[in-house]
Amino acid sequence: MEKVLRQICREYAEDADTQGIVLVEKAAGKESLTDFFDAVLLVISAGKSNSVTHHFNGETVDISLHVVAEEDLFEWIITGKNRKIMEWLLIGQLLYNRNNTVPFMKKRLKRFPGSERRKRSAVEFAGLVRSFEDGKTQYHLRHFLDAFHDMFDALDHLARLSVIEKGMYPEVTIWEQVKEIDPETYKLYQELVAGEDNVEKRLELLIIAVEFSIRSKSETGKAHLETVLKVSGRQWSYDELCCHPELEEYAVDLEILLQYLVKHGYINKEKKHSKLRDIFYYKYG
Repeated sequence: MEKVLRQICREYAEDADTQGIVLVEKAAGKESLTDFFDAVLLVISAGKSNSVTHHFNGETVDISLHVVAEEDLFEWIITGKNRKIMEWLLIGQLLYNRNNTVPFMKKRLKRFPGSERRKRSAVEFAGLVRSFEDGKTQYHLRHFLDAFHDMFDALDHLARLSVIEKGMYPEVTIWEQVKEIDPETYKLYQELVAGEDNVEKRLELLIIAVEFSIRSKSETGKAHLETVLKVSGRQWSYDELCCHPELEEYAVDLEILLQYLVKHGYINKEKKHSKLRDIFYYKYG
C-alpha cells in the first residue's frame, strides 16, 4: 500500500493548490471510519469550494481520496457538517504539509475560537429548539415513534451544545465525550434509549427534562443572534435576517428560534405598519 499511497501523494503534492495531505488507515473494529476502504487520503486544497472525491485501486488496495477546499473545512468547523472529515483531520497521519496549513487547522479545531463557538452554539441551539418542539407535537398527537426520533435528535443537539460550552469541538463519538463532561445529559440519553418504562412514559419524562435544559442553555444559544441583532442598533425584519450572511448556517431553523426567544422574553418583537391597510409586519431587536 505504501507504494500506491506514495504515487498518489506525489501527484497531488506537485499541485500548487495542495496545502496538505492526511492519511487515515482502516483499523479493526473501526472499519466504518474509512467507509470500509483500506485507506482514506484527505487532500486540503487552497481557494474556494472545489471539493471532489475519487476512488482508487492499486495492488489490491482500495483508497478513497477526498480533495477538500480550506473554505469548506472552515465552514464545517462552524456548522458541524461532515463530522467524519473533521475526525480524519484530527486523527490522521500528516503526509504532506505546505505553509503549516494542517497543524493550524488541527490547532483551530482543538482550540475552537470564541467567535466560532458562538456561531456553532447558535446552530446547535436552533436545531435543539426545532427538534424538541417537533417531538413535543408528535408526542401530543400520540405518534410516539416519531416523537422518539425527534427527541433523540434534540438530545444530540443538546449533547453537542454541552461539548461546545466546554470549549471543545464535538467529535464523531459525541456520547463518549458527553459521558465525561455532562453526566446529566448522558443520563437523559440512557433513559431514552434503554429505560425500563414504556416509550410513552420515557418521552413524557424526557420532555420535561429537555425543556428545562433548553432554558438553561438559552444564554449560550442566543448569544450569536443577539450580537447580530444589536450590531447596528436597529430592528430587523425576518426577511432581512434570513439574508444576513452571519445567520445562513442556521437560517432553516431561524423562524422557530426567533419565536422561542420572543416567547421567553430574550428579544423584542414589534408591529410595524405595512403598505396594506390594517396589516402589520414584525421587526425584531
